[in-house]
Amino acid sequence: MALGQKDFKRKFLRKVPGRVRLVKAVDPGCRGNGSTQQVLYTLSKRHEEHLIPYSLVQPVQVQTKRPVIFSPSLLSRGLIERLLQPAESGLKFNTCPPEPIQASEKRDKRVFLLDSSIPEQELGIRLQSIQDVISQDKHCLLELGLQSVEGLLRQGIYPIVIHIRPKNKKHKKLRKLFPRCGEDYVMEEACQAEELQLETLPLLYFSLEPSAWSCTDELLAAIRNAIHSQQRAVAWIELDRLQ
Repeated sequence: MALGQKDFKRKFLRKVPGRVRLVKAVDPGCRGNGSTQQVLYTLSKRHEEHLIPYSLVQPVQVQTKRPVIFSPSLLSRGLIERLLQPAESGLKFNTCPPEPIQASEKRDKRVFLLDSSIPEQELGIRLQSIQDVISQDKHCLLELGLQSVEGLLRQGIYPIVIHIRPKNKKHKKLRKLFPRCGEDYVMEEACQAEELQLETLPLLYFSLEPSAWSCTDELLAAIRNAIHSQQRAVAWIELDRLQ
């Protein structure tokens, strides 16, 4: 069996298809019992009830530094502040501070709005600002939420999406590290909503497991490693959704 697996891997690596259909395996418990349960095709294996029947994805090798979006987005500001310190981190990372956006610009596809509880103070990040950081050969750390991912892809920007899985259901560890995130229920509701959003992205995201860190320094180191590994990896995109 081991030899057969090696031969299969060699054959697969020699010919990489331009389009790949990712298939979820049938539950073994459903085999041979006459079950009519539908086989689902997806980029992930969770929240099947929210998924389309299948996802056709294509590989994109991104040569320029890819911007980074964090989930839960409530952590973005605190993470960005820490990742830009000490000073030497600025050699690899930069950010685009949100700026006021006029009402006339809200529908501009080159403007990406932040989630705001105060509509009168709309903040956003312009495409040109992100492109300026990319031209510096740096990863642009963005405060944008997951709702901006598809818009970025339509503009030819392929962000790295890093989802930080909480260590427990109450998210107390994350709130201890980032106290400005708000009350327990705010963090919990935000995490639940974004976990559903992640499954609808036309881009494969990276999950940072709870076992990868136990303190702030370890979390930051794990994030840096994830960014570097995702930069080298192929980006799998549902290009059909962007047409």
